[in-house]
Formats: sequence, structure tokens, C-alpha cells
Amino acid sequence: MRRKGISTVLFALVFAMLFSLIGCLDSSNNYYDFNKILLEDIEKIQDYLNDNGIDAEMDSSTGIFITIHDNPGGYKPANKGIVKFHYVGHTLEGIKIGSTYTTGIPEKYPLYTGPEQGLTIGLDIGLAAISEGDSATLYVPSGYCFQDKQAGAIPPNSILTYTVRFLDINLLEEDIQKIDQYITDKGWTAQIDPKFGTRYIVHREGTGNLPEYGNSVTTHYTGQLLNGTEFDSSYPSNSPLSFTYGDGKLIIGFELGMANLQEGDSATFFIPSTYGYQDNASDNIPANSVLVFGVDDIIYGNN
Repeated sequence: MRRKGISTVLFALVFAMLFSLIGCLDSSNNYYDFNKILLEDIEKIQDYLNDNGIDAEMDSSTGIFITIHDNPGGYKPANKGIVKFHYVGHTLEGIKIGSTYTTGIPEKYPLYTGPEQGLTIGLDIGLAAISEGDSATLYVPSGYCFQDKQAGAIPPNSILTYTVRFLDINLLEEDIQKIDQYITDKGWTAQIDPKFGTRYIVHREGTGNLPEYGNSVTTHYTGQLLNGTEFDSSYPSNSPLSFTYGDGKLIIGFELGMANLQEGDSATFFIPSTYGYQDNASDNIPANSVLVFGVDDIIYGNN
């Protein structure tokens, strides 16, 4: 039986980027004690929730509190997937900081890429913790927001709340329909990643481990579009792809696909466009293309 689960690489990628972005928030030479202030903010949020009779669950890895109002059971977004959502933001004291409902136009951007218009990395962390279709309120400690800086009408050290309606992950459902039809036409049976919705087929099962963050990876591969057009392959030069798992140098969809594969597997996995090149054309890959990768001779090692 195959082992199930997602490699820790996905979480390592997120938090490496997360703390890089957090560091960018404090460009002064003043020391900002993130951990100390985080603990203080968690206590303030807990007091606020208790005083107002609000049920919320704290994400133990970040200290962000989340109340889910509606959960229809969609997929979660992976790093750099394009998310689309409505939100209303306030400070914990009630100062309104922004809303998409004013214009009726939802926010839309790749997760963890530094959203503009005063949005914060804390909002992205919260979105990553919920799923497509969810309505939720996020209570975000100041360290994931503007820390000790004044930001317009937002006072320094402000805890922010976001009430969000997560509309969808861009083109994910449409791409999954295309992928499922392709798999059906091939007469294959796919396995589905229950968290991100990616599809993969193991044609020959290996006996090794799943990849871990920092592993060296070598694999032969062929990349195609759903129409059969081949856009890349390691076979003509007999030079397998080599990379460090989790270094972020490949499109995120390739690592999402590899996350479910054991050493020695021969497999095909499918990358929805939001985890590929999105709306950017690349050489002979049209914009918004689903990508199909066949991989073989997978070897995981320690760097």
C-alpha cells in the first residue's frame, strides 16, 4: 500500500517565504521582538474572543485565529496559486482598513507573492488555512501585518481582522475537469491529492521513500500539453533533471506532483495552470495551460 501524505517541502516553502516577507515589513534598524509581541497579541485576541462570545480556532503554527462561517469543502490553495476572494478588514478596535465590496471587484493574486494595496502576509496565511468556497473571519497578530509601523489610518502594533469569502482558486475547477476527461479518455485511474486536488497516476510503483525538504532529486521526464504537444524532455540528451526539493526554482506544480511519488516510481502527474505558468505564455506553452509530466527513474538523496 502506498504511503499517503504531503511532503513537508510545501510547508517549508511557505514559511521560508513567509518570514522573508515579514522581515521586509521592518526595514529600520530597530529590533522588533516578533515572538514576544506574538504572544502578547495572542492573549489580546483570546480576550477579545471571550469578551464577545466568539468561537475561533488558533492555528498553532502561526497564532492566527480562524472562525469558519461556511465550509462547502473545496480544495486548499498551494503556494503561488492564484486566489480570488472578497474581504472586509478592520483593526481589532473596529477601524475599517479596506473592503472589496466597495467596488464589487474581488482581490486576485498569487498567494505569498506580496499583495499590494495594503494587504498583509497574515491575510495570505489565513487564506492558505481555509478552502475554496469558505467564508471565514481571520484574527491576525500584528507581526503578520504592519508590526510597529503606522500604515495610513492603521495605528502601530494593530491586530487586524479580515472577514473573507474565498471565491475560488483561479481556473482550478475548469482545469480539473479537463484533466479528468483526459484521464478517462486514456482509460486510466488517477489518485487525487485530497488537499490540493492534483491528480497523479503511478504506472510502476517503486519501493523508496517520499521526498523530503532539501533532498536532491534526479528524474527523467517528459512534459506535454493535454493536446499531446511535447514541450520538453530529458530523454533526447539523456540528461535527467536534477534539483533540490523545496528550493523553489521549479514551478510549484512540479513539486506538488512529486510530493506524492516514491523513489523508483514511474508516474504521470497533472499540473493545473494556476500552479504552472498561469496566464503567462512560455515558449511553446500557451497561457493558462494544463501541463502533463511523465517521470521515471526517480532518485531522492541527501545534499
